[in-house]
Amino acid sequence: MPEIIIKMDGADAVRERLRQISTRVSNMSPIMKAIGDRVVEQTKRRFEAGGPAPDGTPWKEPKTPNPKRRRTLTVSGHLRDSIRSQLVGSNAVRIGTDKEYAAIHQFGGRTAAHVILPRNKKALKTPYGLFRKVRHPGSVIPARPFLGVSEANSSELLGIINEYIAGR
Repeated sequence: MPEIIIKMDGADAVRERLRQISTRVSNMSPIMKAIGDRVVEQTKRRFEAGGPAPDGTPWKEPKTPNPKRRRTLTVSGHLRDSIRSQLVGSNAVRIGTDKEYAAIHQFGGRTAAHVILPRNKKALKTPYGLFRKVRHPGSVIPARPFLGVSEANSSELLGIINEYIAGR
């Protein structure tokens, strides 16, 4: 499965605090699960608020109106609802989505004339494989980063870590 790794800027204090307690705690799974759940919640709040990016940059407004769009990046809510966390061993957590189109919204870019389809969808057979035409080939999609940790998010995560330590 393809993977995109985003380094979290602004989360240095969280990383440092986790490093400190990892020497005293043998199983970090409970705290990593709590952190993963909170980052998923924070990311969904970002969608509900219509931004901004974790670094504070406002999301660009869409160029074209869509009567179904309630907020930027929210027409159906599928991308927002697909954000999940997953424990990786006992000392790490992964937050992300399985939506094909998430990367272009996170990083921005130009849409291709065709996109590769999963096997179960209708596609156009070409010498290069199965493809589907996109509605607006060549469109430029501005970056609207939704994954990441803001300074305010970091403070919340530090609070979770401190509560965990106090409760032990």
